Amino acid sequence: MTRARWRLSVRARLLAALTALAIAVLCVGLIAWGALTRGNDRLDRLLGETVSGVERALTLSRKAADLATLAPYLLTLDSPFRIAQEGEQASALVRALSDGLPTDHALQQALARTEDAIAALVRDSSARAELRDRTLRLTAELAALERDFAALSAQPDATLAERQRGLSLQSVAAALLGAGRAENLIGVGEFQREYVRLTRSMTTLRDDPGLARLRQVAEGRDGLFELRRLELARQIGAEAALVRIRQGAAAVTAHAGAVTQDAQALIAAEQASTATAIALAKSTLLAVVFASAVLALTAALYVSGYVTANLRAISDAMMRLAGGDRQTRLPRGEGQGDEIGKLFYAFRAFRANALRLDRSHRQMAQRTALFENMMSGISDGVAILSDQGQIVAHNDRLAPLLRVDPAVLTERPRLQDLVTDAGWHSNDGPAGLSSLSLPSGAVIELRESALPGGGTVVLIADATERRQMEDRLRQIQRIEALGKVSGEVAHDFGNILSTIAGNLHMMDTASPARREALLQSIGVAVDLGASLTGRLLAFARRQHLEPETVDLPQLVEGMADLVGFALREEIELDISTGAQPLPVRVDPGQMESAILNLCLNAGQAIAGPGRISVSVRQCGTQAVIEVSDTGAGMAPEVLAHAMEPFFSARADGTGTGLGLAMVYGFIRQSGGDVQISSKLGQGTSVRLSLPLCTSADPLPALGRVVLVEDDPRDRAAAQQLLTPMAKALRVGPDASAALALLDQPVDLLVTDLSLHGQIEGWRLAKAALARWPEARALVVSGHLPQSNPLVAQFPGRIATLPKPLTADAMRGALANLSPKAQRHDAPAQP
Repeated sequence: MTRARWRLSVRARLLAALTALAIAVLCVGLIAWGALTRGNDRLDRLLGETVSGVERALTLSRKAADLATLAPYLLTLDSPFRIAQEGEQASALVRALSDGLPTDHALQQALARTEDAIAALVRDSSARAELRDRTLRLTAELAALERDFAALSAQPDATLAERQRGLSLQSVAAALLGAGRAENLIGVGEFQREYVRLTRSMTTLRDDPGLARLRQVAEGRDGLFELRRLELARQIGAEAALVRIRQGAAAVTAHAGAVTQDAQALIAAEQASTATAIALAKSTLLAVVFASAVLALTAALYVSGYVTANLRAISDAMMRLAGGDRQTRLPRGEGQGDEIGKLFYAFRAFRANALRLDRSHRQMAQRTALFENMMSGISDGVAILSDQGQIVAHNDRLAPLLRVDPAVLTERPRLQDLVTDAGWHSNDGPAGLSSLSLPSGAVIELRESALPGGGTVVLIADATERRQMEDRLRQIQRIEALGKVSGEVAHDFGNILSTIAGNLHMMDTASPARREALLQSIGVAVDLGASLTGRLLAFARRQHLEPETVDLPQLVEGMADLVGFALREEIELDISTGAQPLPVRVDPGQMESAILNLCLNAGQAIAGPGRISVSVRQCGTQAVIEVSDTGAGMAPEVLAHAMEPFFSARADGTGTGLGLAMVYGFIRQSGGDVQISSKLGQGTSVRLSLPLCTSADPLPALGRVVLVEDDPRDRAAAQQLLTPMAKALRVGPDASAALALLDQPVDLLVTDLSLHGQIEGWRLAKAALARWPEARALVVSGHLPQSNPLVAQFPGRIATLPKPLTADAMRGALANLSPKAQRHDAPAQP
């Protein structure tokens, strides 16, 4: 083998240096570990020796404090039972202190004296309490006698001798009361001498019964003076015992302080020893760190001298290779056998790969040309979007399908912006498929697919012809439905007319009595025809209504008895209206009929026992009546046709199919809406919503208003609402007429979202807001979309409102718009 093959590699040399450095670091760690371990052992020993002692000292101090607090409390008690109870608690504290100490400890004697003092304190306090009780009884009697003697001396009709007697006895009683209330033996002695002086001076009253009673209270073993001396003596004994208890508590506290000082001294000594050990460890660590720094510097010089120079040569060659210089070479043999030599070899491999990549690039260019030819041959439009939605690639069919200038696509616009600027409007479509339409009737469909590397590919197909065929098919279906309704109506009216004609024919030969019955039969047929006509008018929302403002909860509560009579006994009726009034403007008779109709339908859907719930509540600006039952419910295919006229799901064929249709027509004609939710076997819920009547705030004054509405009834209602507010009101039935009206200045645009089956509202609003800076727009629809595409472009200038359009909704929307939308011109008088 050659000498170069035995040369140590860069890795081996660096590994050796790092190994030495690691050994040095390990030595540092071991030294630190040893120092910390010794310090930790010393701390553990210190904790073992001091913590338990300090803890016992703290416990003794705390219990001594409790004892010093509890003992004076015994002097304030008057009940012997409480004194004994608290004394037992104090003795328990002393025993707890004694149990925690060795039997030969110096504190044991002090604790024994303290326990004897507690017993003496309990004994003297109990005796004092008993004596105090007896003294208080005597004092109370003396107070009563004093009041009697005072009253005798103050009687106006008493003789002078009687008044003198009362004053003398009152002074004796006062001296006795003073003795009973004295706080020390000296005071008791003073009052006793006063008592003796007074009684000796009363020579004329020696046999007086009052004086005799006073002497009986004051003298003898059970007399007041003896009881007071005994009571005060017991109190002195108790106070002396309290002093001894405090001396015992002070001894315990002093012992705890001594133990704590010993622990502090031990900790200080151990701290000094630990500091010495740490200083020695620091010196050793400093030496090892210095040696490690020298080793690291040596490795750094090697890396900068040999490794870095060769790496610079390799990097320069790689840069020239990346710049297209395929003739760049490196000398052979440099660093042979180590990592530097491997890098030289890798450069030569990269150079060979770059030559191969050049050949692959030429092949890829040929495939790209083939892909472009394939894109050009597709009949649908193809657009490849970036993650931000920009068009990064497309075919030639994209611009014609989107109705845009092909030059716009060279600027890489966002597809969404391109579609919006071209006037396309989004339509509802199946999941994964977007549909766009133009006012001219053109329809395109967009399918999106995510690319593995990010971005999206979009296929755009022209669906105008297919959508026209679908519209024609829906027209045919509506004509078929109208034919069904016409057939059913013709059949029912044919039966009614046959009944009338037959009865009229029989009246020619009938008797007078028989004629009366035939006339009644004709009347019933006429009523049936009128009812059928009313239901059809209700469904068509063309019946004559007499609306008035009613409180909806009160109206529903008033129907409770009527609905209850109409239902079977086994069906429970639950009506919940709440206490808040909900005023609405409806025809009350038709409203009651609608609620009764819903309850009867719910009762017929319940086979056995069940429950019908009628609730009235407020939801925003709407009053909501919900009728729910626990009946059989409806299948999805039945629910889809529930409000169609002449549709009945009853198996017996008794239903006319006009009940829900009549309710729907009446509610819609009253400005509300109907929603039905039902599941087979889980019951049905019918929700009626009506706009609330609020206080009539002054209508905002507007300037020039343009109204765009294709439905004649909605247009007439909106025109009636806007006329008092507008200075000038112009009306257009479609998009083309509205665009002509927008050529003149406008302050407010009110437009329906959908005009003649096309989504035109956004386009009209954008045209008005972009052309007239002070204009504002309200877009109205019975089915508003979840988002407003123009709110970001025109903030504070556009709002959406649900149908039917009401004055309250107009007030709220105009209040939220910019104040520029409201002009100060006076409105035209209607």
